[in-house]
Amino acid sequence: MIKKIHFANLNTLRFIAAFAVIIAHTEQIKMAKGLPNVYDIPAVEIIGSLSVDLFFVLSGFLITSLLFIEKESVSGISIKKFLIRRLLRIWPLYFIIMILGFFIMPFFPALKIGEPFVNVHDHFTYNFILYILFLPHIQSIVFGPILYTVQAWSIGIEEQFYIFWPFVVKKFSQKKIVNFIVVFIILYLSICILLSLAIHNKAIADRFSSTMLFNTNIIFRHRLKFDCLLIGALFAIIHLKIKDSSFILNKKFQMLAYATEVLLLALGTEFHGFFWEVHAILYGFIILNLVRTKTSILNLEYPIFDYLGKISYGIYMYHVLIINLVITVLYRMHLMVLAYPLIFILVILLSAFSYRFIERYFLKKKEDFSVISTG
Repeated sequence: MIKKIHFANLNTLRFIAAFAVIIAHTEQIKMAKGLPNVYDIPAVEIIGSLSVDLFFVLSGFLITSLLFIEKESVSGISIKKFLIRRLLRIWPLYFIIMILGFFIMPFFPALKIGEPFVNVHDHFTYNFILYILFLPHIQSIVFGPILYTVQAWSIGIEEQFYIFWPFVVKKFSQKKIVNFIVVFIILYLSICILLSLAIHNKAIADRFSSTMLFNTNIIFRHRLKFDCLLIGALFAIIHLKIKDSSFILNKKFQMLAYATEVLLLALGTEFHGFFWEVHAILYGFIILNLVRTKTSILNLEYPIFDYLGKISYGIYMYHVLIINLVITVLYRMHLMVLAYPLIFILVILLSAFSYRFIERYFLKKKEDFSVISTG
């Protein structure tokens, strides 16, 4: 018998994150195609990346919560079953997008985009190997982002997290895991600060390749988001420990968290490049409060949003393809005013089709390896 666990409001939060990513990438692709856009507005420029960070915090929270529930329910964690569940959820769409980006869409010249996107056939073997090894985040830094597959960079990071994290949860107590998370984040941020200082130090830049330092810094700051995943994991442990009377669950604190997030997003404040962690902590507080329905000031539990959250993985993976198709066609027809409505409709339809006829088959198989399921 599979134990059913429901985390309230989180499917809607997933859809909001996917919705924001679509907006950011629509404006970015308009800019890349030389079309009028608002990508230079700070809030628009960062909203896509921050929404992916929200996905990371959500993943860290959910995976850690489920692992602890499994650990307590059946006196242990089956790492083999955990990895198979992740494989069945992630791999199908990952490889569909990879096939589209590597072997199908490059043969449609009218749909190509210039910088920052690169020709997939340049360094094809290296690009292919890095994607097969689930290292798209490294590929995008070393060789440049590949159109239609670039969004998969976050999948590579999550896959690496899934390889080591169940071992940590299985072996250590909650207290030791909290200590691990705190030490990891301190060390990680220290390395990031040192790399940032090294880039701007002429003596160091002359001794080492400035390009190497720059790329290493980019990988650490923008392509290794373990800190966001671990912040989500930390809030999963807090969720297991705190009582409803805690001050971080009261209405005033919740209002402060929501207002601060909206304000920081609107202002596009970057905190000298360390705004990811600030937002990740705010996301942690927001997630923590949303799942505690007895004290939450918001209720996002509506069937339509719940469903859109369930298909949000497809929305995230397919949206770049739909955005470029829609913009290319509508611009030629002088109907760009219809871009956003058509993009959202088509992305949702394609994702719903994918969920019904592709993903559900693998999700059904996933149940054979589950002791806990979310609903």
